[in-house]
Formats: sequence, C-alpha cells, structure tokens
Amino acid sequence: VTVRTDRGSIRARRLVLAGGAWAAQLVPEAAAFFEVWRIVTLTVPTGQAIAQPPALGCFSVDLPEGLVFGLPEAAGSGAKIGIDAGPVWDPDVPVAPPTEDEAAHLAGLFERFVPGIDTAGGEAVACLYTMTPDKRFVVGALPNEPEVLVAAACSGHGFKFGPAIGEAVADLVQGVDRPDLDFLSPARMVTTA
Repeated sequence: VTVRTDRGSIRARRLVLAGGAWAAQLVPEAAAFFEVWRIVTLTVPTGQAIAQPPALGCFSVDLPEGLVFGLPEAAGSGAKIGIDAGPVWDPDVPVAPPTEDEAAHLAGLFERFVPGIDTAGGEAVACLYTMTPDKRFVVGALPNEPEVLVAAACSGHGFKFGPAIGEAVADLVQGVDRPDLDFLSPARMVTTA
C-alpha cells in the first residue's frame, strides 16, 4: 500500500483506516453505509451512592426516540445518560453545543430510570456518533483490497471496546486469521452500499 501525502509517500504491507466520523470519506465506495449523528449526553456530579456500582450498572431502554443508555459512575467520572440517536451531522461542521431543552430532557430520563438520582449541576455535551445500518462495528479487510483494513468502532460506544478492537486490528495487521470477526466484515458495507 502506498499513501501519498503533501510530506511524501509512505509504503507499508497493510493500511488501517480508522477515521471515526470520517469513515465514509476514507472508504468512498461504502459512504452510504456510514451515518454520522450529533448526540447529546448528560453526566451528573460524582459522589452519589445511587449512581455507583453495585447500586447502578450499565443499562439501556429501547424507546421510540432511540436507545437510551446509561453508565454508572466510574473512575471519578459521574454517571452518564444519552440517547443512541440524533440528527444526521456533517463531521466537517463544528458540533453544535447542547441546548437547555436537550439537557433537561436527558435529566428527566435519568430521573425516570434511576429514581432518586440528583441531576442538578449535570454537564451536557454534544458529540459525533458514527452508526451503521445494522448498528455494528466494521472491522476487517476491504473485499477487493485485502491489504487495506477498516477499523470503524462507530464512535462513542466503540471506546468501551477499545482494547478488544485494538487487539483484533493488531492480529489482522499481522495476518492472524480472525473468523470470529466475520460478522463485522467490511464486505457487508460494499454489498449494502
């Protein structure tokens, strides 16, 4: 594989494309497979016993507006809630900050699903979230270019799987066969796109 940049060319046996929200731009033949959303999350202040394990674990609730997800307080970070849905967003456009209404809606959901939690002083943030039609990661070699690997762990929720995705990509770069990853194959992008 040869990658040409304004600083020169780089040659390698394998290329890993891990562009997050820009995956569609890096793999144009599968651009229709990736959709980037703007989502908002709310993190509540730390120190609430109700927000810490074992009182609170990870949870998700499927609602008409999208999948509501929650994470307990961990490693000095407060419990977090968000909705696995949002408006389609151009990753080249700065992410609009959360509105008061969005923060209040998430606070209401937190209070609904974790009765007794204090959401006062919570911090809402907006971020980009890349999603595929089947809501799965894309990890593996491009069908017609096996020396090019795609590692699209689909933004936010992919961070939780960072070590496993990293190990899988390292194996693939080294030529280790990973049939356990077939369900994440980029081949489904090209046939769906």
